[in-house]
Amino acid sequence: MSDKRSRAQTIGWVLYDFGMAWFSMVVLTAYFILYFKEVVVGEKGYGDFLWGVAISSAMAVSVILSPLLGAIADIGGMRKRFLIVFSCLSIASTCLLYFTGPGQTLWAVFLLIAGYVGYTVAMTFYNAFLPDIAGQGSIEKISGIGWGVGYIGGLIALLLMAVMVPDVAGGRSIVLVTGVVYGVFALPSFVLLKDPAREAGACSASIGTGMRRLAGTFREIRSYRKIFIFLIGYFFISDAISTVIVFFSSYTVHTLNFSLQQNFLLLMLIQLTAALGAFAAGFVAQRIGILPTMIVTVLIWLLALLGIILFSSISAFFALSVCAGLVLGGTQATARSFVAVRTPSDKQAEFFGFMTFSTKIAAIFGPLLYGSISARTNNPRIAIVSLEVLFIIGLGIMLYLAKSGDDPSSPASISS
Repeated sequence: MSDKRSRAQTIGWVLYDFGMAWFSMVVLTAYFILYFKEVVVGEKGYGDFLWGVAISSAMAVSVILSPLLGAIADIGGMRKRFLIVFSCLSIASTCLLYFTGPGQTLWAVFLLIAGYVGYTVAMTFYNAFLPDIAGQGSIEKISGIGWGVGYIGGLIALLLMAVMVPDVAGGRSIVLVTGVVYGVFALPSFVLLKDPAREAGACSASIGTGMRRLAGTFREIRSYRKIFIFLIGYFFISDAISTVIVFFSSYTVHTLNFSLQQNFLLLMLIQLTAALGAFAAGFVAQRIGILPTMIVTVLIWLLALLGIILFSSISAFFALSVCAGLVLGGTQATARSFVAVRTPSDKQAEFFGFMTFSTKIAAIFGPLLYGSISARTNNPRIAIVSLEVLFIIGLGIMLYLAKSGDDPSSPASISS
């Protein structure tokens, strides 16, 4: 691959992260959850329940589709095709959310599920392009840049929300803008990314072969010991992180009584620090290693959430949330780098499918655990303790994995 073509593909890949971040920020984190609860459903408590059902349902569908389609894509050379199809599903669903209103609960839930499934499954194929465009030696850096650009995208989305959303009911046009921005910044990757060459006839045989290969990979996953242990640890870490993301605005606006502007300001600060953290994580991982970087980020998560439990002032919540934001991007970027480095070259999409598989199973149970504890105790601070437990379990597994002392970027250690 020529240097010029490689740079073009890298730029296209990074721009997708920018557009994708708008969906995550506007629909999942900052705005639509509030619009859904207050306007579409009209009952905040029941809205929380339906939001949890929609998120869990989307994750369940993604869990089923991601590893299977990943195996098919690897064999049939269909990564780009699947990326386009599921991205367009998410983009179209996001645009249609603009037209939801009071009483359209089932329609809004359906669109939310479709949009989140498209977003999540598309990310499997998006991630699988990383080793092809980066190459050995720069995976960690490009992964960190991608996450960093994504968080900059989220920051810009928040700035626009501060202007376009005077109140929850009157700000739904931001959802339509989000769908358009997602589509515009996904387009370069649709054009520039290229599937690896496959043998003639592979595509026609890909479905049946992919299903057999997927079943075989489930049986053989234990032979990829480092990846297997890592994914177990990251299961608990991502469980906690996904729960934080899904319930953040609900906690600040409906528990701490933040105004929309205060919430947007806090999220802006988190996005800025997350972008810096994602950029830095790639370079830190190249210096000290991927696993040590992951361990440091999890320790910071633990301390930040402990502070949120112990301190109740608004200023303390701002400071501790920013600390968590600093490692939000770094944790995810580092995990992506580990899988990219460890995975055999002919199973990239399949193994990223397994990564999605594990993290999305976690995303089914984490919000349900948090919501159940919060509902039973009527104290969200106690529910945060459950996140601390999840981080501690994940940290313990990462420490165990790090004891092997080998270099995770070494090709010779892929199957060790």
